Amino acid sequence: MADTTFMTTFIVLTIGGIVNAGYLLVKHYQKKPLVCPLNHDCSKVTESKWGKIFFIRNEVLGLLFFLFLFASILTLIFNPELSILRTLILIATFFGLLFSVFLVLLQKYVIKDYCFYCLISAIITLLMFFNSFYLNYS
Repeated sequence: MADTTFMTTFIVLTIGGIVNAGYLLVKHYQKKPLVCPLNHDCSKVTESKWGKIFFIRNEVLGLLFFLFLFASILTLIFNPELSILRTLILIATFFGLLFSVFLVLLQKYVIKDYCFYCLISAIITLLMFFNSFYLNYS
C-alpha cells in the first residue's frame, strides 16, 4: 500500500513539475511577461544572469528533471524488480533539492526578488525528495 501511495503521489508531483517548467519555458519563448501572484517580478528572476546554468535555461533543466523522474517512476511501476531505480530517484531528487535551495537563496540574497513559479518548483522538488526518501527507507 505504501508503494502505491508513494507512486501515485510521485506521479502527481512530477506532472505538476512538468506543467510548471513547461509553462515557464513557453512564456520565455513567446517573450510574454509572467504574471506573478506574489506581487513580485518573476521575469526579473527568470531572465536574470542566473536564469541559465552552463548556457542551458533553468526551465529546460527543470523540464528534463521532471520528465526523467516521471519516466523513472513509470519504469519502476512496470518493472518493480528494478529496485536500483528507487535509489536513483532518491539521488536525483536530493540533487534537485540542493539546486532548488541554491536558486531560492539566489532569489533572496542576490536577485532580491522572487519568482512564484520557481518557488513552486522548489516545493514540488522538496516533496518529491521526502516521497522518495520514504520509499527507500520505509
